[in-house]
Amino acid sequence: MFGGKHYEQVTCLLAEQNINYDSSVTLLFDGYEPDPVAVRYEVYAVQGTVKRRGGRVTFELLGIVSSLKDLPRRDPLQRELGGIELRTALTTANTHQPRPFIEKLTSVKKPKSYSSVTHCYQLVKLLQRKLNFKLVMFLTSDWRFDLIGQNSSHGVVGQVETRLVDFSITPFAITPERIAICDFTIEVGHGTFYTVFRHPKSLNENNIFLLPFETSLWIAICLTFGAAALIISISILCTPRTDRARSFIDRLGEDSLLCTVGIVCQQGLHHRVTMLTSIKILLLIAMVSSMLLVQFYSTFIVGYQLIMPPKTINTLEKLMDSDIKMSVENLSYQYDFFHRTKSPEALRLYETKILPNKYGFVNLTFGMQLVKRGGYAFHCETSYGNALIIDTFTDREICELQQLQLYPQRPVHLPMVKGSPLRELFKVNLQLLKERGLMAYHHSRSYIPRPKCNRQSNNHTEPIQLTDVKFAFLLLAAGMAASVAALLWECGCVRLRHWWLQTPVTTGPEGFVWLN
Repeated sequence: MFGGKHYEQVTCLLAEQNINYDSSVTLLFDGYEPDPVAVRYEVYAVQGTVKRRGGRVTFELLGIVSSLKDLPRRDPLQRELGGIELRTALTTANTHQPRPFIEKLTSVKKPKSYSSVTHCYQLVKLLQRKLNFKLVMFLTSDWRFDLIGQNSSHGVVGQVETRLVDFSITPFAITPERIAICDFTIEVGHGTFYTVFRHPKSLNENNIFLLPFETSLWIAICLTFGAAALIISISILCTPRTDRARSFIDRLGEDSLLCTVGIVCQQGLHHRVTMLTSIKILLLIAMVSSMLLVQFYSTFIVGYQLIMPPKTINTLEKLMDSDIKMSVENLSYQYDFFHRTKSPEALRLYETKILPNKYGFVNLTFGMQLVKRGGYAFHCETSYGNALIIDTFTDREICELQQLQLYPQRPVHLPMVKGSPLRELFKVNLQLLKERGLMAYHHSRSYIPRPKCNRQSNNHTEPIQLTDVKFAFLLLAAGMAASVAALLWECGCVRLRHWWLQTPVTTGPEGFVWLN
């Protein structure tokens, strides 16, 4: 720009213009030497910060030249904002804060609630010290992604969209509907939204004694040994009866059924069942077959105690097909995802496991308690959920944890108002913080990594709890109940028979008695 010889008039005029940090203006004034033929130019660099935040326009003399072809090179833009006042918005994410929120932002303890805002606040404080600006914070209760495009000032998104603030300390990811309302800087963190649950030892928790054999194999075993019992029963009918004291029913139950059960359970025979060679061959082959089956079965029982079973629920489809219930952290971020997603798996999971559940949306503490209790999956931001896991879960429970990804993990950015003159300045300085390791340092304090399983492979054994073997006790209780019922029936029959035989007959001739 050429100002002629009117320095004061031109500088006063430019000082009132909207010249911001992203402007690049070079101002030239004519200057004459005593020789009117010789022409000199005074070259000034015109710089500003943010006009609407009280920034001033400055004029810096770069030099005096005799030709426009010899203009001095401008130095890089100044890296400070002259103490102007910038406004920012942040959210509490609807979490209860018993202390002033600024204490949460400056706390050095492990986070127990939404922590991305704490991470970004530390980065902004570093930028504040480096770029020399004042910070005025406006606290909101939520993001309010549902008001995008409605020109509302509610929430962090509304504050940024209506340009009431200059940037947001609360970061969020880039999505198509958010690109139109703000400008993004660089990645300052990475969301870790996962679905966490304690993987059950087996998918058939009611009866581990049926494992590892499938139902079809158990049916084949029952049919095979049932046929063996039938053949033994037929042999009893063909064998001459030598024991007159025993009834046919007693011989059938003891020699056939108990013999077959003894073979299956590797208990052997307590007496001679039959003298037929064919039956001896059948018993020998049945014992060998039972021995081979027991080898597979006993190997599983030993392995069940020594090693941790594989985690087979590793997809959303398998989670939906399981009996595990599901809850979601009560954040509007989650509501916005289910409202906008088109993923069939996520929608089905939402409709089948979250909506019908009375604990569909709960806070972080209660959700982690459900996970600790077992049988529940909880979808949350695990960066601060891991802190609760470390403090409240045992080593065994940590080893049982399984994580599933409900939706793609997206990097979060520090958003600025659309067309902000400070966008490049913030991007460059945030990138410098990242290259120097300061961003990684604060990230490690606010984003707690997933706790590792401390299981020792040499001397670790999986404890067997009462719930694991409850079927054996239920089977024993059912047998004892059936035995008591049969005992009562037999006692009742004996007493009834005894009473019937001892009752005198009232009819008949006088003095008549039964001899037997």
